[in-house]
Amino acid sequence: MGYGATPAGTDSGAVAAFLEWAADIGFAGLQGEVADALVTDGEAFVILRVDAEGRLRLQHVPAEQLDESMTVDLAGGGYIAGGIEFDADDQVVAYHFRSARPTDQFQTYAPPVRVAAQDVVHVFRRLGAGQTRGLSWFAPVVLAMNEHSQLSDANLVTAKIQAMLTAFLIDQNGTAQGGPFSDGTRVGDLSEVSLEPGTVRVLPPGWDIRFSTPMQMAESVNLMGVSLRAIAAGLQIPEFLLSGDLSRVNYSSARTALVQFRQHLETIQHTLLVPSFLNPIWRRWHLLESLRGTFPMGEAPPVEWHFPAMPWVDPLKDAEATALLIDRGLLSRRMAVASLGYSVDALDAEIAADHAREAALGLSFPAQPSAPRAPNKEGAADA
Repeated sequence: MGYGATPAGTDSGAVAAFLEWAADIGFAGLQGEVADALVTDGEAFVILRVDAEGRLRLQHVPAEQLDESMTVDLAGGGYIAGGIEFDADDQVVAYHFRSARPTDQFQTYAPPVRVAAQDVVHVFRRLGAGQTRGLSWFAPVVLAMNEHSQLSDANLVTAKIQAMLTAFLIDQNGTAQGGPFSDGTRVGDLSEVSLEPGTVRVLPPGWDIRFSTPMQMAESVNLMGVSLRAIAAGLQIPEFLLSGDLSRVNYSSARTALVQFRQHLETIQHTLLVPSFLNPIWRRWHLLESLRGTFPMGEAPPVEWHFPAMPWVDPLKDAEATALLIDRGLLSRRMAVASLGYSVDALDAEIAADHAREAALGLSFPAQPSAPRAPNKEGAADA
């Protein structure tokens, strides 16, 4: 998960300042932590702090540090439910966090710390009205994953049992004397009766040999595939991305799955991460920088967040399709460049800088030939 902000109608200095701040505090790494917590725990808490210089600092707090045991009624109609404080209008006004994880060793008791809601970014996917906490994205498949793990262990044990070939020497009439071989070898002498490549043994009358027939795995491999597909469907992930098995994937099936998966990721990015996580941080950063005198006082301008592009199966066809949409007026260059994870302003500046550098150095590169036009009714290409 990458980041990049292009303020719409704002000078590029704000962009450069924000990116410099983001690189200084390791904002990219924090986004990875938030994404992991969002999937695993179903929610993520980020506290907006201010350092001694008045700059914004971000603190990721694990979800288990929210004091879920705190549930009390407050004066004026307010209340605390599971560590979240509400006012009389059921609006969140504060969060109560423990000073350490409940599982930390050598922790000492300390009262929960109350943090105002305006200083907390709470990211979670809302699934119903009145929901105040997130649900792990693994919840729909946690039982299936447990069963799949047990099935995998059972298949491994079965495979080990099948490799244990055992032979049994049987005295059919119960009258055989000594061992089954002419030299009087005893049955229990494993050094003499064990199987060896190229060995031929002749059993005397009255002796027989039988081999064990362990149960075969039969349809267990197919059952493993069905279980894995159910888990992938519950996680809304293409099966081949979950298993890493590309043996049954072709161009059409891979593209269909990746299109759906890409739409799913873009929905999460633009309906959850942008409004609940990125925009609040941008507004708080701009406010603090304005107080420090970096920008004039005022509301933070709207921003466009550009996420890294997700490559397609056939990038050439997609590039040609994008160029055709731009030529037909159905897509702007700004939108096309944003889909690649870049800012059109920064891209145009880089192109202009490239041309200026080439001209200054006396370099000349041949222009790329345009795509051939479709033939007209008479069979000749349009001029």
